[in-house]
Amino acid sequence: MSRQVTVSGVSLEIEEKGQGRPILFLHPGEGLQPNRPWLDRLAENHRVIAPHHPGFGGSVLPDWVGSVDDLAYLYLDLAAALKLENAVLVGNCFGGWVAAEMAVRNTARFAGLLLAAPLGIKVGGVLDRDITDMHAISRTEFMRRAWADPEKGAIDYTKLADAELAGIARGRETLAVFGWKPYMHNPRLKRWLHRIDIPTHLVWGEEDGIVSIAYGEAWKAEIRGATIETMPATGHYPHWEHPNSFAARVKTFTNRL
Repeated sequence: MSRQVTVSGVSLEIEEKGQGRPILFLHPGEGLQPNRPWLDRLAENHRVIAPHHPGFGGSVLPDWVGSVDDLAYLYLDLAAALKLENAVLVGNCFGGWVAAEMAVRNTARFAGLLLAAPLGIKVGGVLDRDITDMHAISRTEFMRRAWADPEKGAIDYTKLADAELAGIARGRETLAVFGWKPYMHNPRLKRWLHRIDIPTHLVWGEEDGIVSIAYGEAWKAEIRGATIETMPATGHYPHWEHPNSFAARVKTFTNRL
């Protein structure tokens, strides 16, 4: 079910499905996409709340929202407005970065944090490229790096309505607003990951060409007690490429909480 919710003056489009322990799912820079088998799988055991980030889908991007800090505070306010308790915070890619920024601030409403190939920290030196520049490569090259099987992520743009095409373009522009400079990371975030005080689990595709497993190990090293597992034949979007396997891993994690 899709509905509009206004939080802190921002109108958000939210997808919601299922019952059980709440999951607040924060999507990657590619958006939520119309086809969401991962949402169905997660909703078999949980109440899943998946907002479209401001500037994506039907969510409004006010001119005063322009940083990942803004998104972190906005979603903490959303969790409060929805009265979430003992929820699980899940984020992939850009959404994982936002989830981590939330968790270093306040985890009062969350029992656990699951990050799937998050962006957001600087690991290497000044001249090292930790995160593939997704804006500087062709779409074909991006798909090759982001998916173990690019066919699973292929979209026939000729069959999309003009409104859907406009939404995709708007989302890509919005991603640049939040992560252009410095590119897709907060130089200070790594220093504050030690503040995350809830069980944290990292999931990484073994064929992720956007951020490496070594990058994931750097995340793990900064979060006290964090665990990590990899998914074979999987790229940067585990929930899209293998929704059943991803949902099973989420369920295993939530059962441990």
